[in-house]
Amino acid sequence: MSGTESKKYTSERLQLWRSRESDLKPNFIETLGKIEDVGWQVWDICSNHVPDNFAYTVGVHDIFGFPELLTVGLPAKVGGTALNEAVRLMRKRVDLTKGRVRDILGNVEVEFQPVDSKWLHHVMLRAHWYYEGTDVPVLQLIFPDLENRFQWEDDFTDHFRQPMLATGYPEGEREKDFWDANEWSPKDWAFPDRANTRVYVSETVRDKDEVVTFVSHDLDDGAWQFFGDSMTDGGGPAFSRLGRMVREDPSLTGVALLPRGWYAVRDDSDKPWQFFERKEDDDE
Repeated sequence: MSGTESKKYTSERLQLWRSRESDLKPNFIETLGKIEDVGWQVWDICSNHVPDNFAYTVGVHDIFGFPELLTVGLPAKVGGTALNEAVRLMRKRVDLTKGRVRDILGNVEVEFQPVDSKWLHHVMLRAHWYYEGTDVPVLQLIFPDLENRFQWEDDFTDHFRQPMLATGYPEGEREKDFWDANEWSPKDWAFPDRANTRVYVSETVRDKDEVVTFVSHDLDDGAWQFFGDSMTDGGGPAFSRLGRMVREDPSLTGVALLPRGWYAVRDDSDKPWQFFERKEDDDE
């Protein structure tokens, strides 16, 4: 029994999902109940690396006809709280796309910009499920630095930089990293860590000035490091994702089974890997 008669909100889509309730897992049923009770649900996706945190809404467009909302890079729970406030403003008929908006995130203003639909389907997975893969409008909440400067303005504090998910923005490292951070491991994935695992690289490797000729799998924390012939003199540390490294150089699959506390070297990208156990007196 769906029990939708006693709920505050309903829609054709909710009724359709309730008719399939017996096939749904409990957390999907919980989403339906939250939308019926409140009108939307906020999903907070948290990481041990705060710039990877993001939050988004599900149900706003279905119930109220407003865009769904998304924000990236705020601390755990802060993003969700901000999106809840933004939905309440939309319900008061505030057009979030008309200039900067206060009373959402502390003492600073925020802006909202339309999100390219590819992000809806890649990172907003509960919304992608709820709308059955169809496109719905989404706005990104973009926040400034502590001096109320946005990242396209002079003297912006780079610590607060976020990936820009709107159509038309050039895809930079932040956008690529956010995409990779939410990439699932392919079926033939050979590494023990997921494809979205953050890895250390030299700047020369990141910028493709050098191919990877040295890989280390650290003993204590399991971190991966990828360097070229210049090793740490190649600049950095910079960051990438394990999946991106393998996608750009499939020969790196050859180190997938490198144990913790070991390193691997090769002469060039078409040469075989040699594995060595690290000794205490090894000098990287």
